[in-house]
This record gives sequence, C-alpha cells and structure tokens, in this order.
Amino acid sequence: MSTFRRAFLFNGIGTKPEKLIQAMTPLMLQKYLDYRHDEFKRLHLSEELSENCPMDRLAAEWLSSLISDRVVYEYYIEKGIFPDIGMGHSSGIVSISACFGAISHEFAHEIIMMNRSTMRSLRDSGENQDMGTIIGMGIDEVNELIEEKHFSPDDVMVGSANSRICTMISGKRDSVIQLLDAAQEAGAIKVIPFNIGLAYHHPMIAKHSDEYVSFCESGEYKAPEYPVMSIFDGRIMTDGNDLRKENCINILNPIRWDLAVKKLEDLGVTEFYDVSANGAVGKFSRINKRKGRIYTFDEV
Repeated sequence: MSTFRRAFLFNGIGTKPEKLIQAMTPLMLQKYLDYRHDEFKRLHLSEELSENCPMDRLAAEWLSSLISDRVVYEYYIEKGIFPDIGMGHSSGIVSISACFGAISHEFAHEIIMMNRSTMRSLRDSGENQDMGTIIGMGIDEVNELIEEKHFSPDDVMVGSANSRICTMISGKRDSVIQLLDAAQEAGAIKVIPFNIGLAYHHPMIAKHSDEYVSFCESGEYKAPEYPVMSIFDGRIMTDGNDLRKENCINILNPIRWDLAVKKLEDLGVTEFYDVSANGAVGKFSRINKRKGRIYTFDEV
C-alpha cells in the first residue's frame, strides 16, 4: 500500500490579495491581517498597496499570497487534515518550504522581496519581458503554435505546462503578446497577460537573478516536516539541502506541473488539497477522476 495518499498543493504568484481573502472565515481573516501587518511593518511595506512604489507593490502582492497560503495551511492542520507529501508551483516552492518547516516564514518572505533585485536588473538593462496564460490549450498545441508562427525559444517558450487545458508562456514581452493573440485566434478559451515585466521559468531570467539565487542559497534549511516532490525532476525531497536546491533553481527553469501531478497519482495519492484561498491550483490542475479528487478550501 502506498505511503502517500494525501498531497497538499501550493499555488504560485498571480492572484490579487483581494481575491485571496474573500472566502476566509472571520477568524482566518483576522489571522491573515495580523500576519500581514507584522510582516509588512518588518519589511517596510505599506498595507495600502497603492502607496508602495511599483516594485514594492508587486512584491507586496506576492507576499500576501504566501501569507494567505500560511493561513489556509494552518486551517487544514487545525481541522486534522495532514499531508503525506506536498508540491509547490513556482513561488509555491517558497511557500511550501515555509509551511512544511524547512525555512522560517520570515526567510520565505525575504526571498519574495528579493525579486525586487531581479526587477531592478531588468529595468536597468532595458529588457522587456513578460508571461501569460493560455486557457484551452495544452503544451503540445502551444508548441505547435510557436513553431507555426516561427518563434524561437529565445523569443518565447512554455514556462509551465499546467494541464491539458492550461499552459503558461514566458519570454520577450512582444513575443508573449503576439503568441497570446495567436492562441486567441486559434480558438483558445481565454488568454491572460501577466503584465509583470518578468519572464520567470525561462532561461533569459538567469542573468538578472544572481542576487535572488544567492540569497535563496544563503538561508538555513532544515528537513521538511513532510516530504516535498520536486516539480523539476520528480525527486521526493526529505532533506533541507534538497529544498535549498529547489528554491535556487526555481525561477530559472520551465515547469511540467502536469507530469508532476501525474507522478503523485502514480505514487498513490488520491486526495489533493489546494492550499490557495481562491482555489487557484484546482483551476489549472487536472486530476484523473478515476484516481482521486482535488479539494479546495471552500470544500473543506
């Protein structure tokens, strides 16, 4: 019998803070506000997001996502729902590292703030990068479209294959917009430009991310309380140095979330718990209905 039955799934960046808190109970909302107040004060951020400079505002939004994850995670634990294993998508790797006890929440938040160094490097270079999501197309369809439109990997590529109906792209801003438009014309259900000025999960981000990666590497990592599966090579990570490596390579490499979810299914996982407050993971992931089910916060 498999030792892995229940997996916790952590979302990456992208959801606005206002949407994260709508479904929370009053007690959860108060906890979220308390955590946010303490961390924003420590990190010199305004809780009124519009009062922050653009780079700080973006970091503050992402930080709010991690704080929301923590509140939902603690809610599950308090309800007696414990993971056998977990997995994080993009910045969800930072979030799961903190919630599973491999790093402190404070260090996780500082990792998110280090994205500002990458933003500054890009601003100084004059490069225009971005990301986007195509809903209604899988990786094969998107790659066919990339080939048909004669984009090179240096222009745009799949940054994350989330499921057979959801694909994230990353690259030069003009190419990202052109590919999103082409996907829309080809019958995509919806296309969403991120408008964040960063091409995470594309090799082009590497030359701007030295400070970020060095900071990730510098922290104290402990063995996580529960195993974590790598979204890059499918390793089951139980050592702090495993999580250190995962955080260091995170933003530099494409993600095959679809294959990672399938591997969890193959390992015997039948219960998948979305740790995002707004059901984001459940929206872009696909679980084989014959093998299991994904539970969102509002269903628990």
